[in-house]
Amino acid sequence: MGEQWFKSCLPEEYYEQFINEGIYPDGRSVSAFRSLYFKLGAWGGVGSALVKLGGVAVSCSVHASLALVHDGPLVSCEIDSYKIQAEISNINDMLMEVFANNSLTLRSALLVKGNDEGISMTWELIFRVQVGILNSDGSIPDAVFCAVSAALFDTRLPSILLTHSKDDEAPLRQEEISVLDELLVDPPHDLIEKCSAKVSFVTDGTNVLAMSIRGVLTEENLFSSMASVAARRHQVVMDAIRHHTSL
Repeated sequence: MGEQWFKSCLPEEYYEQFINEGIYPDGRSVSAFRSLYFKLGAWGGVGSALVKLGGVAVSCSVHASLALVHDGPLVSCEIDSYKIQAEISNINDMLMEVFANNSLTLRSALLVKGNDEGISMTWELIFRVQVGILNSDGSIPDAVFCAVSAALFDTRLPSILLTHSKDDEAPLRQEEISVLDELLVDPPHDLIEKCSAKVSFVTDGTNVLAMSIRGVLTEENLFSSMASVAARRHQVVMDAIRHHTSL
C-alpha cells in the first residue's frame, strides 16, 4: 500500500529512485526492452503476424490487389483501435513516411513480373492493423512497427500469368522498427507521461527512415545514442523473425 501511495502521489520521485540505480521498478535495465512475442501467419491476407509487447497486442494482415502502374501511393494502412486515436494517427503518419522512402525500393518490388504484353501492372497493399491494449504498459509504436515488419516478412505475392511467368511467387520483404524514447528505452506508460521529450525512430538497420519528436531535446548527442539503440533493436527483432521462419 505504501509503495502504491508513493507512486500515485509522487510519481516523479518514485521513478527517480529506480532510475538513479539504472533500472525500472520491475528490475529491468533502463537500456533494455521488454520481451517481444510474435507469431507469423494464420491471420489472413497474403501475409500476417501477431505481436505482443508488454500489455499491447497487435495483429497485422497484408491484403494485395492488382492495378495498372501509376505514380500514386501503393501502400495504405488501416489501424483499428478504440483508444489512443491521437497516437494512432501519429503512428499511421510514420508508417506512410517509411513506405514513401525511396531507399526501400518498394515500388520496384511490387511490379508484376512475367508480363509480355506491354501492360505494366503492380500490386497495391493494404495493411490492416488491430491494436489491443490489455494495459497501458507497453510501447504502442514499437508493437505496431514490429507487427507490420513481421507481416511484411511473411508476405508472399502470387504469380500473375498474363502470358507466362517464370516465378511461382514473388516474395516481398521490408524491415523497419521503431524505438520509443531517449535515454530511457521502452519505459512504463505512466513514466512516459513525465518525460520532457518522446522520440520514435524507424530504421532499416543502417538508415533512419522516419522520426517523430514530441517535446524538446536539450542534448544533441542523444540522437546518436538513440540511433544506436534503434539499430540494435532492429537487428535483434529481424534475427528472431528469420530464426522463426527457418524452423
